[in-house]
Amino acid sequence: MIMQRIFLTLISLSPVMAIAAPDPIIRLLYNTNELPILQTQPYEADSKVIPTLSIDQARSLATDLNASLKEDTPTDTVYRAKQLANVGILQTYAGDLSEGDQSLRAALASLNKSQGLFDPQLTPLLTAIGINSFLREDFETAEDHFRWSQNIQHRSHGLFSPEQAPNLNWLSRVYLKTDNATAADTAQRYVLRIAEQNFPAASLTLSDVRVAIAAYLGQRGKTISPFADDLNRLLRQTLFTESLELLDQAILTITKAEGAYAPELIDALETKARVHSWRGGDRRRQEQALEQILTIVQNQADPSAAELSEAWRALADTYILTGNKKAISAYRAAWLATHPTPAIAAVTAPVAVGDAPTKAVLEEQPAAVTTATEPMLLWPDSYQPLYFDPVTKPDASAPDNGYAVDLRFTVSNQGRAKRVKVLSKTVPSQEVRLARTIVLNSRYRPALRNGNVEEVEITTRQAFIPRPTPEDAPSSDKPRLQTATSKLEGPSSRAADPTSPDDPSS
Repeated sequence: MIMQRIFLTLISLSPVMAIAAPDPIIRLLYNTNELPILQTQPYEADSKVIPTLSIDQARSLATDLNASLKEDTPTDTVYRAKQLANVGILQTYAGDLSEGDQSLRAALASLNKSQGLFDPQLTPLLTAIGINSFLREDFETAEDHFRWSQNIQHRSHGLFSPEQAPNLNWLSRVYLKTDNATAADTAQRYVLRIAEQNFPAASLTLSDVRVAIAAYLGQRGKTISPFADDLNRLLRQTLFTESLELLDQAILTITKAEGAYAPELIDALETKARVHSWRGGDRRRQEQALEQILTIVQNQADPSAAELSEAWRALADTYILTGNKKAISAYRAAWLATHPTPAIAAVTAPVAVGDAPTKAVLEEQPAAVTTATEPMLLWPDSYQPLYFDPVTKPDASAPDNGYAVDLRFTVSNQGRAKRVKVLSKTVPSQEVRLARTIVLNSRYRPALRNGNVEEVEITTRQAFIPRPTPEDAPSSDKPRLQTATSKLEGPSSRAADPTSPDDPSS
């Protein structure tokens, strides 16, 4: 059970990890008597259950614990180092990163004196220093300490010990932030190997890990342009293929264990639909995944109206993206799931004695409130600013040069832009044509009134940014870019293989 909880923690960290929240650092608290939060709540050091703790509580606890450390006479240096580590963990959780870094480093210096560089008691502290450094964007220090912590777990528990999973996920964050996606891929694949070594092939927990890693690999494939060079296009297809294979394995395992209508299938099917969308070329499989989710929801004992509506809406959005004309009826079904058509009831008026029988009076229920929505951009995610080469050199001192094309167009029933008109432009004609093409290729969820699609006219702006010249780039950026490039090109870089047990003392 403990191992399963560790991998559930892994799942919460695995997908692309653009931004790291500090919450997981609370899992690293040492269980000392001076922290009442650990005595009043269910907490087991091995299970890594996160205590419920507010930012203000964390800051107050850190202040009180730090004050008690200054007042007490030193006795057990290891115990006091753990207390100081808890101060740093709480400070980091509260957002006091500089103070947290100082406390954590002081605790590490104290533990190193008595315990050595590879004592297992160091691992929570080293990971905490790594998280603090990551949040301060000191990625080199973060990588060093995550790898040191993982190295101790490697030595203490074995090559495929599940305890390494959180450190590997944090290392993946570091590699993605420092433009070393290849190393992040290696780390995530190693996480999968660890899971496969620790769980039976038919395990639902292993299926959860496979779905998480598949989501990561799919998003990585999405970051590579389909118009890249041959080698990168091959990598793109490899990532997508690997992602879909993992998802098919997970779907098969869950179906055998829980049945064809198991709600546990939904996450895997949603991920599968996204990966097919990113890869392109097989629209029907993307639709089939969303249709299967709708079938699962419909076959639950008592599905909620919101669940049904969301399943229909997701399918309708996919139909828009794939050009399937069934989108219109799917949007209507999504609306009807939460807005049933008012029933018309036959009500018979009371009949007085001696009067002739009256005809039944049809009485309508109160009309439903009209609901209307505006078009919503489905693809691309947003109209991002584009680089262009201005005819005249732009004024670098101006905060906003205002280069843009403003467009007005109609969103059709099928979510496409038509009748595109240029309202204003501050860029050359080539960029104007590009802006029109982008809008024509985009896809929208159409405007809806009571679930019925409507054509409406909207406006949008495509912004442009003057392409920077090498001499315009800030000098402070050049070393960072050069370092990132050298790490990617260096085959002997230690970031290339997170499974290798480096010696942090070297």
